[in-house]
Amino acid sequence: MTEVLIVGGGPAGLCASIALSRFGVPSLLLERHPGASAFPKGRALSIRTMEVLRRYGLEDRVVAAGVPRQEGLHFFFGTSLTAPDHVRNSNLPDPARAALSPTFTTICSQDVLEPLLREHAESLGPGTIRFGCEVTGLEQDAAGVTVTLSGGDTIRASYVIAADGAASFTRRALGIGMSGDAELSRNLNILFEADLREHVADRLSLVYTIASAELTGAFMTVDNRRRWLFNLVHDPARPAAGDLTDLVRRAAAVPDLDVNVLATQEWSAPALLADRYRMGRVFLAGDAAHPMTPYGGFGMNCAIQDADNLAWKLAAVVRGWAGPGLLDSYEAERRPVGADTVAESRRSLLASLDATLVLPGVTGPRPTSRPSDGLVLGYAYDRPGAAVVPDGSEPPALDDPVAVYRPTARPGHRLPHLWTGEERVSTLDLVGTGFTLLSGPETKAWHAADLPMRVHSVEAGVAGALGIGDDGALLVRPDDHVAWRCASPPADPAAALARALETVLSR
Repeated sequence: MTEVLIVGGGPAGLCASIALSRFGVPSLLLERHPGASAFPKGRALSIRTMEVLRRYGLEDRVVAAGVPRQEGLHFFFGTSLTAPDHVRNSNLPDPARAALSPTFTTICSQDVLEPLLREHAESLGPGTIRFGCEVTGLEQDAAGVTVTLSGGDTIRASYVIAADGAASFTRRALGIGMSGDAELSRNLNILFEADLREHVADRLSLVYTIASAELTGAFMTVDNRRRWLFNLVHDPARPAAGDLTDLVRRAAAVPDLDVNVLATQEWSAPALLADRYRMGRVFLAGDAAHPMTPYGGFGMNCAIQDADNLAWKLAAVVRGWAGPGLLDSYEAERRPVGADTVAESRRSLLASLDATLVLPGVTGPRPTSRPSDGLVLGYAYDRPGAAVVPDGSEPPALDDPVAVYRPTARPGHRLPHLWTGEERVSTLDLVGTGFTLLSGPETKAWHAADLPMRVHSVEAGVAGALGIGDDGALLVRPDDHVAWRCASPPADPAAALARALETVLSR
């Protein structure tokens, strides 16, 4: 019997395997396909996802494998790829945004990222990875879950993470419904090779959006040289696309371009949310829980953060340092984030496409595009059922909580990044595989607490920025989120800290 069975070997499943191995929890990952995704989808890794990968020890490898930031963080808009009149917006890190994190957004397409994640997952123990294994049956009881494979073999597990994609067999087997839009637009991806570097040298971007009377779509860089993806948005009112090579040439406005079409992929853009994230001992993660449009680049990032949230909780329960009630907090925390992210992805699609390209039944005013730093970094686990201890403080007052992020160490929020110590270490880099206590410079009371956690003393300026005094403390979960904050110690600091842990861990 394995402790945790992971169904699905995409980014969510592979990150779940990595995270569980870091906690020393045995897991088995099953993926029905024989290898990684062949299409370069899911390319933008957000700041928050890069922080997670940094904690996993993968940041440098992912950055090295991705598109150089000076090329991949611009967005082009024009009537054709080579149009002299165009708009090019930048998402490069200015000083204010660079101060929010020790890392930054990276462009690394899924067909490149997945092999890196798989290699890292396979290098760790006690996790095991098996590709080419399809789950065809699932039953659970009070003691565990039994899954059946396509060959008839069965596997028994204490818990199951269903990370098996938008068409999730596991979700359907559990009878969990979905709410939202199943199809907002119809699209065709064309993966091709062509030497476009000389044509885009003065406008290197991540996405080249093309909108003309003839067609609407986007060139999406894979390497900004020879490998490209063109996403054609289908418009029922316009003539059929016709020859794909000719279509690419017309979109580029390079009539004699030598084009080699490698593959095509038809898909629909959904905006859906699972009615439940948990049923018994089975948990939904990634696209199994929230299939969303690629607009805004939220889907894969939300999936990886699902896995990061769930893994430490499963580890805590399996290893006996938390009660089973902690697992209820997964849905309480991640489903609201999923709902907000699906909604913003839907909004991004409607803001990007002409109204005629959205399928009938989608109505309402056309939104405008906006940043998403607040959604990416500012989401908080502060609703009923979250594994945190509120301190009575209010969240930052923001006119647009999706667009604007304001750092705060309020319980439930991501620990703010601050440089600390003589070696200038990020506060986020102090977080380990257990709980982390950050205390002010007067730390004797907190060091006296004989509890399983790391204790780090920070200088007065950092403590003040975290909302604690020189003798206060901040308790941080293994997923970088603040669990408890005490501005100054009570009469019995060890007892107060123990009570906080008992509450967070449902002990």
